[in-house]
Amino acid sequence: MQHTHRTIAVAIALIVLFGAAPCLAQGDEVVVTVNGQPIMSDVLKNELLRRWGDIALGALIQEMAVEQAALEAGVSVTPEEIEQRKDSFQRNIDVRGATTGQNFSMWLAQQKMTPYAFRQWIRTELLLENIVGDEAVVADAEVAAYYDQRRDQFQQPERMRVSHICVNERAEAERIRKEILDGKPFEQAAGEYSIDPYTRDEGGAFGIITRGDSPFQNGAFALEGDNQMTEPVQTQKGWHIIRRDEYLPASTPGFDEVEDQIRSQLEGQKLLMLMSKKRAEIMQDARVDHEVDPTDLVTN
Repeated sequence: MQHTHRTIAVAIALIVLFGAAPCLAQGDEVVVTVNGQPIMSDVLKNELLRRWGDIALGALIQEMAVEQAALEAGVSVTPEEIEQRKDSFQRNIDVRGATTGQNFSMWLAQQKMTPYAFRQWIRTELLLENIVGDEAVVADAEVAAYYDQRRDQFQQPERMRVSHICVNERAEAERIRKEILDGKPFEQAAGEYSIDPYTRDEGGAFGIITRGDSPFQNGAFALEGDNQMTEPVQTQKGWHIIRRDEYLPASTPGFDEVEDQIRSQLEGQKLLMLMSKKRAEIMQDARVDHEVDPTDLVTN
């Protein structure tokens, strides 16, 4: 997926430079100076073409072809759907940030994407999903067979359900911890003090974690009883007070417990396969008439 992200990011950059940024479209203007020496907008445009012109063109062709296929199929995507998917994706990354050390902004930078480019990628993927989504159906027998054949894979390691309060300074974390020990409800303290926007309004409820090497995991699994709290634990996000809410020993869940999970997984896999197939069909059927040889966009 990283290559796709980078391709679309470059495509969006070229769109902005050649059409959506009036300040650069009006002539050869200064974009930035380096030790007093300017880099002009025309130089930037030419460099983008020389370095990534063929890649960007390929991405734009694909986006347009998918858009046309979606229009023909009578499906569309609303800005609200794009934002909802983007927010869900961002939440999943940010919530894991305490254990991974990576927030959404860091992930975007790693993928070499801007927020706008990410939304464009989501839009294309959602269009493909809507085109083929009704076909991504999995029979009950498939779900049951999957569980029977992979029962051992569903074994759960020991886990722990935890809540946390995150603040910027250790002294603040120590003060809050004392307030809780003196009688203030943990949930109330989380709502008042925590800087984690995803858990603050949920009373600090973080979810289930497994053992690992991060300071957050080590701190949580050092607790010996439910409702115990750690001393302040430092991660890249700040200083945490972690409460052990429930210890979950290693176990193997029954079919009824994981049926919905298996169905969702199999439907997701089938959806991705159908999307990939549809994308290939769309591109194979598209008539692309090159007025400029794509190889001419790149300078060796």
